[in-house]
Amino acid sequence: MSERLRNRVAAAVLAVSAVVIAAVLVTAPASDADRVAHLAGILKCPVCTSESIASSPSGIARESLALIEERVAEGWTDDEIIDFFVATYGDDMLLDPAGSGRTVALWLLPLLAAAAGVVMILRRQRRQAQPELTDDDRLRVAAARRQREHP
Repeated sequence: MSERLRNRVAAAVLAVSAVVIAAVLVTAPASDADRVAHLAGILKCPVCTSESIASSPSGIARESLALIEERVAEGWTDDEIIDFFVATYGDDMLLDPAGSGRTVALWLLPLLAAAAGVVMILRRQRRQAQPELTDDDRLRVAAARRQREHP
């Protein structure tokens, strides 16, 4: 077997292995500790400004973390736990608000700003790509063409 073929086979084996490992990791159920860490990271501390339960040192954040651990151990789903905290503390409990209702603007404004920026850049490039010729420029171009055609 040539070295080139061996390298291709080795690359193919590595690629297939990576795909299998990624598939197993993605489809494997999260452990209870992973779920608790995820939920504590996406839920806002009830008394802190824009800080998650996981990163807040406050007492209520520690109590909320213990409550999340209890609910996970009892078999509650992630959505049930999130719904419980939203029902208890209000809609602002999520660090990343849902894309519906009054938070639609929070999701759409950055997209609209990016689109406006792209349009402005394209307009500026289009203007720069088509310079306007003056009458003097046109005369020089015509003279150069005549000189090229009749040396």
